[in-house]
Amino acid sequence: MFNPDKIRRLFEDRKISQAQFLKDTSISKSNLYVWLNNTSIPGADNLEIIADYFNVPIDYFFDRDINSSGINIGHQVKGNGNKISGDITLSECRKEIEHLNALLEEKERVITEKERTIQILIQKQK
Repeated sequence: MFNPDKIRRLFEDRKISQAQFLKDTSISKSNLYVWLNNTSIPGADNLEIIADYFNVPIDYFFDRDINSSGINIGHQVKGNGNKISGDITLSECRKEIEHLNALLEEKERVITEKERTIQILIQKQK
């Protein structure tokens, strides 16, 4: 859930006034007011502006706890949620997609076969 206190905290921690922030960005005073008072939530484009301004990930403004420490795809991918860079190539991505599609097709085939078996067993019971 969006947490406007995190924007307030950034203003305080970075010692940046709201007036300076408004001057430096394309954000309107009325929009900032409704966001800080939690009567409206900024859209993705405005969240990106705020996140880039304070150099934090967009996810920073939401109260979520996602533990992804156990995930390793074998590549070094870095980023702050707004800009991501890494060493995976487009061809590797395409190969991975092809592999996943093949797995999906195989699973669909197994499901279809099991459904057929279930129908045969149901017919035998009648």
